[in-house]
Amino acid sequence: MSAMEHLAAPAPEVEAPKVDRVLPSSSLTVAPVAPCEDATAEAVKTVGPAVTVDDPKSLAPPMTKEEASHLSVKALRGTGIEFEAKAAVIQGGVKKDIFRKYLPAIFDERDFVSYGEVLRYMFVKNNCILVYTEETAPFPLYAIQISDVTAEQEDAKKPDKNSFTVSPQANTNEAAANLVTFLLRDKVTKKIAYQVTFDTTNDKSLGKSFMDVFQRNAKQYGGEVITASVIGSNSKSAKTPKS
Repeated sequence: MSAMEHLAAPAPEVEAPKVDRVLPSSSLTVAPVAPCEDATAEAVKTVGPAVTVDDPKSLAPPMTKEEASHLSVKALRGTGIEFEAKAAVIQGGVKKDIFRKYLPAIFDERDFVSYGEVLRYMFVKNNCILVYTEETAPFPLYAIQISDVTAEQEDAKKPDKNSFTVSPQANTNEAAANLVTFLLRDKVTKKIAYQVTFDTTNDKSLGKSFMDVFQRNAKQYGGEVITASVIGSNSKSAKTPKS
């Protein structure tokens, strides 16, 4: 065998590749796109304010004095705040002896007490007004059931003859201008059961806020509100009330 017989056979001839002619872009035909219809947006409807259904406050059961006697301010806040504030609170009205009762022109002068002397902390919850010695007290001194009393704002210029004047202005029988007093009367006897006085120096609406909550809760739990001011006499003297 010769050396030439070991050489590979020559490659077969291949035809040149054929390429289709590229058409110029001007010759391409693109189908037109149909225009879209104008979008129509509907006007936004006005929605009223959200209303809570089955508000827990409106369904809260009344508390007994026994239940209320174990509640601290902190515990009450955990169930929702209706009204709370510092207030001068006095139990009962002025106690009059026979001379002051039957000879008022001579002996019946106003009884005074300082605001700080009877200062307490008050919390209104459901059917109760709870009165504490201070905000951090573990339990209230007592609880007032709203259904047992009526409430009225006292006229500072014509105070009830059986109420105390709290921190009177110099040389007058009237309480300081920044103080607002409310009388809670026993519904049966009509006598003053409690006297509540707020210092409105930092909040002019404090008295109104109290009455708004009292009125709402009185309506729900069977209490009564009197908005008219009381009428009484003007006089002077000093006694320490029970608070």
